[in-house]
Amino acid sequence: MHFNIIVQHVLVIFLAVGMPLWDRYEIPRLKASTEPGKKVRYYRKVMIALWICALVAVLTVGLFITFTFHTSPGEIRWLDPGSVGARFTEGIIAGALIAIFLPVVLAVRNEKIRAKAAKAAKKLAFLIPSTAEERRWWWPVCITAGVCEELIYRGFLLHYFHVLPIHLSLTWALVVASMIFGVGHLYQGGVGSLTTAVLGFVFGCLFVITGNLALPMVLHAVLDLRVLAMLPVGFESAEA
Repeated sequence: MHFNIIVQHVLVIFLAVGMPLWDRYEIPRLKASTEPGKKVRYYRKVMIALWICALVAVLTVGLFITFTFHTSPGEIRWLDPGSVGARFTEGIIAGALIAIFLPVVLAVRNEKIRAKAAKAAKKLAFLIPSTAEERRWWWPVCITAGVCEELIYRGFLLHYFHVLPIHLSLTWALVVASMIFGVGHLYQGGVGSLTTAVLGFVFGCLFVITGNLALPMVLHAVLDLRVLAMLPVGFESAEA
């Protein structure tokens, strides 16, 4: 048990510090590289890192504990059924779902919106798939992100901060886990990192409300997969 806690500490330090430092090293190399397969190689590295982290989380906490969540009565009152906080949170979640899916529907039906999406994606063109091969690899990348990041940043971190070995309140555990999730996406810039932290908090609330990670995993993967519907093949070269 003591060994498991030590490994959990190491994993949290890696998520909060190691992962951002790794991106700080890898992202400039990705941007500067002119090799045709650079994105696919980066995708592979990311998937390997996420699956290793998820495996460590599951082995030290347990799959059932990581995947599920049960609250005690009154443990998080602002999410109690029928409370003002719960209704507000449900509204935020509904708004987030609309924000996730509506742009996809509009982009599929409107070429001008797709053009705007391509222009907006220019800042992340170094990462977003453009070629047919990159788009094929994007599927496993998004599925990996949906499964592994939810296991790590929601299932594992909430258990770590709220249950063992840290004993924060559930609200603070949600906040801290979401902040670490945002820090792990600093390569998207300050606004992107903040947006990611907010989404992480929303996914955390969904986890607490539903009691398992199934819905957050699906929504997370779909959120990332939107790129394939909103951007055409070769959008990067077209923008250039």
